[in-house]
Amino acid sequence: MKNILPITTPPVIGYLHHAYPLSILANWEVYLPWFHSNYIQLYCPQNLQALQGQRTMKFNFYRRPDQRVSFSPYLKVQLLNRDLIFKSPPDILPFIVDCIDKGYYVQPTVDEYFLPDSAAYEKRPLVHETLIYGYDKQTFVGIGYNKNGDYASYHIMFSELKQAVVLADLTGHYDPDGLRLFKYIPQAEYDFDIHLVREQFTDLLYSRNTSHRFRMVANPSDGAYGLATYPCLKSYIESFLYSPFSFDIRPAHILWEHKKCMVDRLKYMETQGYLKSEDGFSAQYEALARKTSMLRMTLLKFKITRSPDLIHRVLSNLDDIGEAEQSLLQDLVKKLETVCDDSR
Repeated sequence: MKNILPITTPPVIGYLHHAYPLSILANWEVYLPWFHSNYIQLYCPQNLQALQGQRTMKFNFYRRPDQRVSFSPYLKVQLLNRDLIFKSPPDILPFIVDCIDKGYYVQPTVDEYFLPDSAAYEKRPLVHETLIYGYDKQTFVGIGYNKNGDYASYHIMFSELKQAVVLADLTGHYDPDGLRLFKYIPQAEYDFDIHLVREQFTDLLYSRNTSHRFRMVANPSDGAYGLATYPCLKSYIESFLYSPFSFDIRPAHILWEHKKCMVDRLKYMETQGYLKSEDGFSAQYEALARKTSMLRMTLLKFKITRSPDLIHRVLSNLDDIGEAEQSLLQDLVKKLETVCDDSR
């Protein structure tokens, strides 16, 4: 009695709504044309520090308003109301096992108080999502953030997961359904879209509100887009200088992952003939990724030392990174205008 579905560490783990579906997709390179055509634009609320307590308002990659149910052409997503599925606690375990046997990854909302690998284990209630991708005898295999803050796999007894699901209080939770299923679609197709990439690079450079492109799905969302997110992030980090403040490394982590994704995308575009390595775009973005990584590490050091000098250093470095990215994007957008004209 064992079935373990493929799982891997994805390119984005800053938030689980990216990490979980990408942990599935990244097992197959066929998803790369889709991935490199997306994950370009940045978004955050204008007043980032005032809204950090709201789970849906954060510094993040821009997400389409329909992405809860249509994440990628390679991934089937089903949102289910767990109360309709789990009519009684004994229903939970066979349902999850049956889903895995049919190739579905199961994302239930759980109380991490009952997850031994969680920092909240037997300490405090913490309602969150986890991703179950296999089972072995009486043990499920899942992935998520462990007690050390690492994104990693874990094992949990059937009885423990049942408690974590049944006793999770979804009152006021942002995902009231509490149950999501993912299934990889191997026959799906998506060609790399150089014109879409150019559009998103342009939105990123000129801080255009990308949500206007999806008006048929939802009304546009106010906020900061593209490079205009830098001043918002700077104000948020500057708030660490004043008490009280709520430290959160995730905005800086997402900024770092954004730069790494840009490097991988540009290298992919070089292999596909859209750019040449001698153009220097991927190498310059690699330099930005290194600087952003150091910025992130400096913030983690501040978390321990509380030295104001570290925050001032971060703020200065953030200005430098923003200015360098603006200059780089200007050259890149200009180059892609020529590339797109040639590909029509």
